[in-house]
Amino acid sequence: MKLFKRKTPAIAIRGIHLDFKGLPPTPKRLFEVLDLLAEARVNCVLAEWEDMYPWKRHPEVRCETAYSDATVKRFLDRAAQLGIEVIPLVQCFGHMEYMLKHKRFRAMREVADSPGELCPLHPGAVGAVIDMIEDVLETHGEHIKRFHLGGDEVWSLGNCPKCKRAVARDGKAALYMKQVSPLLDMLNGRGLAPILWDDMMRKWSARDLKKLAPRAELMAWAYGADPFERLTPALFAKYAKAGVNVWGASAFRGADGKIANVPDVDTRIADLRAWAGAAKRLGLVGLVATGWGRYGHVAAPCDGLEASLHTLVLAGASMWDGKLPPDAEAEAMRFLKTGRRKALAGERFVKCLETSRVIDRWRGQLAGLPDYTDHIAEFAGERDRPSERESEQRLSSWTSYIRRGKKRSAEWVRAHAGLVPRVWLERYVESRFGQGLEIARFMEEKLSGIIKRRRK
Repeated sequence: MKLFKRKTPAIAIRGIHLDFKGLPPTPKRLFEVLDLLAEARVNCVLAEWEDMYPWKRHPEVRCETAYSDATVKRFLDRAAQLGIEVIPLVQCFGHMEYMLKHKRFRAMREVADSPGELCPLHPGAVGAVIDMIEDVLETHGEHIKRFHLGGDEVWSLGNCPKCKRAVARDGKAALYMKQVSPLLDMLNGRGLAPILWDDMMRKWSARDLKKLAPRAELMAWAYGADPFERLTPALFAKYAKAGVNVWGASAFRGADGKIANVPDVDTRIADLRAWAGAAKRLGLVGLVATGWGRYGHVAAPCDGLEASLHTLVLAGASMWDGKLPPDAEAEAMRFLKTGRRKALAGERFVKCLETSRVIDRWRGQLAGLPDYTDHIAEFAGERDRPSERESEQRLSSWTSYIRRGKKRSAEWVRAHAGLVPRVWLERYVESRFGQGLEIARFMEEKLSGIIKRRRK
């Protein structure tokens, strides 16, 4: 075995991000995932519960398959038994769709027709997030010492009239801190270390960073094959000079396209290697491999956890060994099929991966097919210049291809049965095949009508 060769880890804090807003595990599978993380030498979980959390103060934010209080507490107890630190992540500013989509919170939006970001000058914005934090602390309190507040990609910051005036007067950093400062004070006051994604601070002045440094840590993220093309040495030097404690964040899944079905293994390996190799040099507090379930709450789900267990293992191995072998993917597959991992992943994982790859190939081929509207236009166009046979063959080929996609989707659902609640499997399939199947039905109806008219 060429993975996990060191006797002691190269990186002290080795985290995996579990994003529950894509294809969330069933409660039973949730505990199996923890056991698998322990097998991969992971000692930290960044838990982004989102609408899968059993919110009490704002229960409308829960989705229909939200975990129970008991399940969350059992998850935390099991993690503690395995020596895994759980860091909850509750978004505090951007990516707030799961809250702001509800009528009760619409007035808190920065932009009226976008549920993405809170308005930091709305009188209820801070209180709404504090409610969420309080809910999470009720279950996590005794288990945690760090709390991630998200805070990334606040795209519309400074857009509403009041916020525009505030930016003109004090700058964007001050407006950002208007929302975040009370939350940092709350968590600091309870002895918890807040963490924020770093992207909103990359252009901050040294003065603004020095104000933030004693109050929060930053998690720098980049998911490409060369993450340090974006995150330059000058940026890390600026953070260090300001006294900011910095984490690193790579990605083991969810970073290769909004509707990817499998991770791009070569890119994931390059990203993991780069971060693991740089962690000591950069003096990182720890390293977390993110695993996004969606690019946003209202986006379609991307590559699922169950089709990404090989890259999850590679994330764990890269952080433990500080590197990965040349045949890393093959070693990860072997690792998942042996020992205790055989029961936790094994053939179930292989089926999930293979059926996901089939869907990925199907979608790629679908994109290369000629536009179906062209065929309908040809076939239904000038009645005295028919090209019946050619157009009918093209349309029939297109609809047949869609039907094969439906068969592939059923195979994918069977592979994931019991690992993810049925409703999320159906929605994933709908996001991949729903439009195509509607088009196929439409085309068949049109084709049948045209043929009948021409034969009269």
